[in-house]
Amino acid sequence: MPESDNRFQTTQEARQYHQIKNFLFAANLLFSFLGLALVVVLGLSVFLRAFLRMYFVSDLALNGAFFIISYLIVILFSFPLDFFEGFILEHKFKLSKQGLPGWLKDYLKKALISLIITGVIVESVYVFLGVFAKTWWIFASFLWLLITVIFTRIFPSLILPLFFKSRPLEDAILKERISRLAEKFNFKLSDMLVLELSRKTVKANAMVTGLGKSKRIYLSDTLLSDFSVSEIEIVVAHELSHDKNRDIYKHILASFAVSFLAFYLCDLALNGSLAYFGYNAKNDIANLPLLSLLILSVTFVVLPFQNSFSRLLERNADIGSIKATGNPQDFISMIARLGHKNLSDFSSGKLIEAFLYDHPPISQRINLAKRFVKG
Repeated sequence: MPESDNRFQTTQEARQYHQIKNFLFAANLLFSFLGLALVVVLGLSVFLRAFLRMYFVSDLALNGAFFIISYLIVILFSFPLDFFEGFILEHKFKLSKQGLPGWLKDYLKKALISLIITGVIVESVYVFLGVFAKTWWIFASFLWLLITVIFTRIFPSLILPLFFKSRPLEDAILKERISRLAEKFNFKLSDMLVLELSRKTVKANAMVTGLGKSKRIYLSDTLLSDFSVSEIEIVVAHELSHDKNRDIYKHILASFAVSFLAFYLCDLALNGSLAYFGYNAKNDIANLPLLSLLILSVTFVVLPFQNSFSRLLERNADIGSIKATGNPQDFISMIARLGHKNLSDFSSGKLIEAFLYDHPPISQRINLAKRFVKG
């Protein structure tokens, strides 16, 4: 298994794909920072709030109208990059099989879901700002935690079906293998479902998602059609390791910690900037762009730490899957084939890894498994 083996190296096509993806990430981040900063500095949000006040007496209605208009403006300006990355780029590299009408439909569904969830958060946060001016950030952080838990809970039954059809797994041999594997992890197995990704993409995936009774195992049909039973078993073992290690709860708590920090820093910033930017009070909806800019800044700063934490959890899940199956060779073949199928970059620079990789690079995962081969 020499290092020069092409099976374990990034293809030229994958390298080009990720160079474009990395550029788009940086461009999107830069435009977001500059756009929000311009709105804050030029006082455009103060003007919009003053204009809307002529039509809305209730703060709740005013805040809702302000948010919806702001959200639509963001969608308008971000759509060209989203369209290029989500549709044109995926078709250029033959990863997507979805037509334009289907892509637009999914895009609008995502936008609507985001509008509803973010709208609830914004309206609630500004109620907290008005009622609990000194401690609003604590209430906002726990609201974020609550919404994260609820979203995770309803994702398999309400959100995922909006985008992908699923059906029960029918392969008797695979079902038996997975059932025996689930017993090793003390996983209470209910539904094993096949996610019909092939209608939209050539990429393969698997996941255990949901909380409590909503928990489900999903295997993509692209995984079932292109991988051996042993390789699929290893993928499932990886997902079951996540469940055994309670990784979903760790991610939720990490997200809560980031929100706690972000909202606290927002409170400090508001205390010292109300008069400077022309805001009437902490609960003045005109400061929403400033809060968004601060939250984006905190998110960017902590992103390497979040990704590092996520990569650690993924590494532990890889170890758990190899130990449970006792099959490092098939792990190596599976992760290499999965990497090529999904056009992954097998290795990257440290800076790109820090900001863009929530999973270890494929080369690191292969080297990890090789250590088990050597014993």
